[in-house]
Parts: sequence; C-alpha cells; structure tokens
Amino acid sequence: MKTKIKMHNLFGLNDSLTLQEKNDWSNFTTNRKVSAFKWTMICSAIALMLNIWELHAQDVENTLVVTDTVRTDTTGKQILGDKPEINQKGDTTHIKLGKKGITIVEKNGKTIVNIENADEKDSTSKKNESDDNAKNDDSYKWERKKFSPHWGGLDLVLNNFITSDLSLNLPASSSFLELNTTKSLGVRINLFEYGIPVTPYQGFVTGLGFEINSYYFNSDSNNITKRDGQIVAKVKPAGSSDYWKNKLKDTYLTLPLMYEIQFPLGNADKPLYFSAGLIGGLKIGSRTKEYYRLNGETRHEIIKDDFYLSPFRLGYQARIGFRQIHLVATYYQTPLFLKGKGPEVHPFDIGLMLLNW
Repeated sequence: MKTKIKMHNLFGLNDSLTLQEKNDWSNFTTNRKVSAFKWTMICSAIALMLNIWELHAQDVENTLVVTDTVRTDTTGKQILGDKPEINQKGDTTHIKLGKKGITIVEKNGKTIVNIENADEKDSTSKKNESDDNAKNDDSYKWERKKFSPHWGGLDLVLNNFITSDLSLNLPASSSFLELNTTKSLGVRINLFEYGIPVTPYQGFVTGLGFEINSYYFNSDSNNITKRDGQIVAKVKPAGSSDYWKNKLKDTYLTLPLMYEIQFPLGNADKPLYFSAGLIGGLKIGSRTKEYYRLNGETRHEIIKDDFYLSPFRLGYQARIGFRQIHLVATYYQTPLFLKGKGPEVHPFDIGLMLLNW
C-alpha cells in the first residue's frame, strides 16, 4: 500500500506525492544545490588562477606594505589602508602608497622594480629633473666637479744661461760657458700634482718632480773643472780631436707653488689656462761628460762632482696651454754656481709639455 503525502504550494500547486516520489525529488534538489556549489567553486578557482597567471606574466615580484590607517571612500565605506597614487609616463610607472614609493620600469623586455621612501624618491626625482634641465642648458658644458691643475706631466725644454742683467751675451770672462742651445735639453718629470681650489676654475698648485738638465758647451775645445776653489775652463788634452760631446749635467728635485686660472672656452676638460709662481730645487747630483779621440783611442771621461753648483735654488715658472698645446718657461733667480765660486749666470729654459696627467 502506497502512502501519499501532500505537498503544498510547491511550484504553486497542491499535489500529493508518494514517499518514493518525495525521496526522488529531495535527491534531485540536493544534487542541484551540490552541482551549483561545485560550479561556483570551480569558477572561483578559475578566476583566481587567471589572476595569478596575469601577475606571473608581468614577471614582477614585489611586496606592498599597507598602513593600518582607515579612510572613507566616495560611497561612505571605511577602507583599511592608504589610497595608492599612480603616475605613468612612457615605460615608467610610479606608485605612491603611504610613505612608500614604487617605481616600475619596463625596458628592453625587462621589468625593473625599485621600492623606496616616497620623500626620498620625490627629492631624487626633483634633483634628476634639475640635472636634466642643467644638461639642456648651454652652460652645462662648462661645469666640472673640481679644480684640475696642469702641472703634472712630462716637459721637454731648451736650456741656456743669462746674466743678472737678463742678457744672453755672456762677458768675456764667462765665454767658456756659452751653450749650444739646440743640444742643451732638459727633461722634467712632474710626478705628482695637488690642486687647492679657490673656485672650480682657479686655485693653487703644488706637487713634486724631477728636473734633469744637460748643458752642451758651444766650444769644441773646453769643458769646466774646479781649480783653486773656482770654476774655470778645462782645455782638452794636446793632440786630441775636437770634442763630439762635452757637457755639464745636473739633477734637481723640484717643488712648485703656483696659481692657475682657467677659461673653459668650449671644453671644460681642456680649458685655456695660465699659471705662474715659484719653483724650488734641491740638487741631487751633477757630472761632466767628455768624448774625444787621443792617439787613435776614443776617450770617455765622466767626472762626478758638485762643481760648486747651488745646492738649493729658487726660480719663477709660467705655463700657458689650450687643448693639446702646453708651453712652459722657467727662470732661476738663484745663480748656477755658489757666490764667488764661478761666473754669475742664471739658468733659464723654454719648452713644451709633451704629456699631461
């Protein structure tokens, strides 16, 4: 015997169902609910996977820190955290979230993410903008970070002697010191330089270097020697050939103190410059060389002595240069020989700086 159960208001009808029909209907509705819940979960999972895939495709790994402040949006709802400010320009995106700043740069197929304090970012951005504006200005090419002097390097000079009256014509008593200027070369190795800036284009210059001078005598028949506490002419031996080398050579340690002014005419790294000042010297050594032939034999005489040369000397040096051209001239106020030990002549030279470092 089948028992009937009345179901009221089901789809708006009053029907009577058997217990079997009731069970079948209950299973059907339950299956529909389970199926709907299942599809809802599947759709949610798909949406979540799509979001994860989109973030992964951007190849950006980052962690955002949201503050615990509470703000109210336009609808009146309270939202936890700060509202991000997004500014996009070209391939660069700036995101400001509270006190944090995020910069995302996409370039050449790569994504670069930088996280920093927003205040520091703003100040850096303003500085970069200021630098860009300066670079666009014509005056930017004149700028340089620090004063850079022009003393260090390698100099090649021509040596000569001058009297106290600034004359190249030596008196008869000193004529044995007349030089062959084209052979009387000097080499300066200015090893170290140090600039003391007053402005980016002016300052004091000092340093340390060596000065090696060769003085070739004009006469083919004499050199110099010490006799009775004086420097006198040394005549070649009787019967010998003319000298093919007869010179005095000295070496000094040099120390300058100069002032340099620069004019950046089109190139801040290679400006027009002028410098002048004092240069001091400490004698390290001296010697004479004589090469000649006697009785069919070649004679080489090298004599090391102080030759009464001034152990300390002080002079004036001036330099001028522009781009690849550097000129230098030096005059020593201190005589070549000690007072009363030889003719009063003063060394001077003029030449070029071959290398500047």
